[in-house]
Amino acid sequence: MPIDFTSLIPTFYKQHLELIDSALKNAGFECYLVGGSVRDLVMNRIPKEYDLTTNAEPKQIKKLFRTVIDTGIEHGTVTIVLDKVNYEVTTYRIDKDYIDGRRPEHVEFGTTLHEDLKRRDFTMNALAYDIQTGILIDDHLGIQDIHNKIIRTIGNPIKRFTEDGLRPIRALRFASTLNFTIEEETKRAIHLTKHITKKISLERFQDEILKSFLGDKPSKMIELLVEENIFSIFIPTFPIDLNPNHITLNRLNEIHKDLVGLQLAYTFFSLLPNLDQKELENHLRTLKFSGQNIKDSLLFFDLIRKWTNIPNPNDTNEFTFKKDYLAPVKRHFANRYQLDAEFFERLSPIFGSNIERMVSIWNENPPLLLSDLTINGNHLSEHFPNLPKIKFGEVLNFLLDLVLVSPKENEFHNLITQSAEFINKLSE
Repeated sequence: MPIDFTSLIPTFYKQHLELIDSALKNAGFECYLVGGSVRDLVMNRIPKEYDLTTNAEPKQIKKLFRTVIDTGIEHGTVTIVLDKVNYEVTTYRIDKDYIDGRRPEHVEFGTTLHEDLKRRDFTMNALAYDIQTGILIDDHLGIQDIHNKIIRTIGNPIKRFTEDGLRPIRALRFASTLNFTIEEETKRAIHLTKHITKKISLERFQDEILKSFLGDKPSKMIELLVEENIFSIFIPTFPIDLNPNHITLNRLNEIHKDLVGLQLAYTFFSLLPNLDQKELENHLRTLKFSGQNIKDSLLFFDLIRKWTNIPNPNDTNEFTFKKDYLAPVKRHFANRYQLDAEFFERLSPIFGSNIERMVSIWNENPPLLLSDLTINGNHLSEHFPNLPKIKFGEVLNFLLDLVLVSPKENEFHNLITQSAEFINKLSE
């Protein structure tokens, strides 16, 4: 199966790859494009990143290029930087004595490309491409498996998964992002090596989830994690008999890739819709998601639950839209996003066709937050010096509800008058 190297790889990257390839070969070394980038090219896709392999050792590679970073030099990997773009280059190696279920205890250099390809995880990732000659090396029938959309380990799957506990999670992620099927023995090995999978870091597990979110069907990753009972390995308090709501889970596939918090919210809402905010926060913290992703998820989870619990969403009145949905979104995102029709369209997995009403209300620029009121605590202190400061919030929230119902009420003298009437009632 020929690779259309010229048209599939953008010129900017192609020039870099040809430069690296030429420099190594002119110095007497071999060089091949390898791994996921070759898999993508075989699938007629533009690769997202480009890794290379060579028989040159790191110290020899460093002599040939101006900027080289020691990203994993103990395992033979360095990163060549060209025009601020990173290219990982790894020396041919044989991995020896996996002890911790994640990394080889030591590696052996000075081997051949064919030996190097044997150590890789899946047949589809064990392809090598010679940029100069156009020769494609496929020692493990990877092209056949790509054609058949099959994920299969190289050699015994239990042995390969025992070497590296991340590999089963990667298999699930590839099945999701590539829409492939995991070969039967390989899938069985996922179940039989969970004690090794348990050894990987929470950060690596979380990273695989985030990578799956970038695919066309992230719901498949969550379904597979549930099917294989993987969540309970990393979150001990998670039930082992999860039964996802598939209608809810499929919303995950509609979400804009920028809104990781919304993706996480739908993931957990489809699995455990009755979680309270503290429980959700604890689960997300356990999985080491960033503080910002956690905050976003908590907001979206609350919005999803509120909207789902409305008996007839199409009857939602303007006040409810403002108070329960637009105000929280504005409070949370105004400093990070341009809140316009395009942004709100990204929330359509939650609100469906009602998003048009929300956009219409938003475009009227109504006051939604205390900061939108024409008066504040200083004005209350000035006009009502005897009012205890503890009561300021009560007065301002009364005024906010007033203008949420009728935006034209948001006029300074009118709100002062309304404040006086409200304060008098408090004194009665």
